[in-house]
Amino acid sequence: MKLLTDFDGVWTYPLAEGAAQGEALDAAFEAVAGDGERDAVRSWIARARSAIRAEPGRWGWVAGGRISAFADEDPFTEHGALLHYMEEARAHDPLAARLAAAAELNAGTLDRFGGRAHAAGVERVEAARGPGITPAAADAGRLLLSRGVEVVVVSNSGTEKLRRWFEHARVPFRIHHGRAVGALRLRGSAKKFVLDQARADTIDVGGLAVDVARPHYESVLREELPDAVVGDVFSLDLALPLALKRREPAWRDVRLFWLVHPYTPERMRRAIAGLPEGEVEAVEGGLPAVANRLAHTD
Repeated sequence: MKLLTDFDGVWTYPLAEGAAQGEALDAAFEAVAGDGERDAVRSWIARARSAIRAEPGRWGWVAGGRISAFADEDPFTEHGALLHYMEEARAHDPLAARLAAAAELNAGTLDRFGGRAHAAGVERVEAARGPGITPAAADAGRLLLSRGVEVVVVSNSGTEKLRRWFEHARVPFRIHHGRAVGALRLRGSAKKFVLDQARADTIDVGGLAVDVARPHYESVLREELPDAVVGDVFSLDLALPLALKRREPAWRDVRLFWLVHPYTPERMRRAIAGLPEGEVEAVEGGLPAVANRLAHTD
């Protein structure tokens, strides 16, 4: 059996990293605005975040002008949504326009500006706490490997971060394309968030239109041909596998495990609960619970 997993939210519980990213992003906007506008920037960001939380399906992590993940899907996506909100507001809001322009001058693009904040937040948490693979996930990973399951970690995070964190957790691994029995295979920088600019393609998930035109992720999925996929951010991790499961006979028996955490939004829980039986398995208890389900169906 081959199990393809996401990283953050599967092997980690990223609440601290998400909070640190938000603090780093807000502080970065205050810094580029200058001393004279710090109070105004704080107020603007507070209003923007309130508007995003009120309509999380309208805002999100945007790639090429389309939402790649909704604003409330995990502890990181609201911060990408802040950039989305700013990009739309800049046409009619002078402060948003100044902030966006200052961020672009600083980093080249708003996306790069946000990416730097993400890296700074994660680096700060890692420096204070150490790498954050949870002991329960590490144990589940070792258990899966001992049962002969081929585990492939496919993540937007860079390969070097994955290497460092799995090494710290003492979970055996190889870097893709390296292989070894009893070791994970790590595929970083997977660009699951990148959307095809030449075409739009969505699937309906409980009334939500989720974009599945993800060429980089599709290439990985078709190369790996997993028996099961596990992730916590539905849009990034499971929407495209679900589209393949619905459309192509070869994918019909692929199991899709959606990890439900305390931060998982209720509206997404309702959407997934309304899917036909067998399309997506909502799982509480993280990777250990997935390992348990797989053990009972071997």
